[in-house]
Amino acid sequence: MSELNAMERIGLYGGAALLLVGTVGMGLLEIIAGAPHPVSGEGQVVHETVISLSVRSYTILLGLVLLAAYGISNLATKPPRDTSI
Repeated sequence: MSELNAMERIGLYGGAALLLVGTVGMGLLEIIAGAPHPVSGEGQVVHETVISLSVRSYTILLGLVLLAAYGISNLATKPPRDTSI
């Protein structure tokens, strides 16, 4: 495997870290903090969160954008290994 430069490291490791923090990290924090899920009078579950859903969504979205940027730049800058096709 070739060496990764700084921008590739940011795209791969940063994107993966943001995805993990947004899904696993914040999910575990919700479980540990014991966010209540009371039921209203009509039987609907009222979802109260410790961390705002928009913060969690933007964290995951930023991770996906970083991984997509890495993939697109890798596709555009590196030639294919097998040129016989």
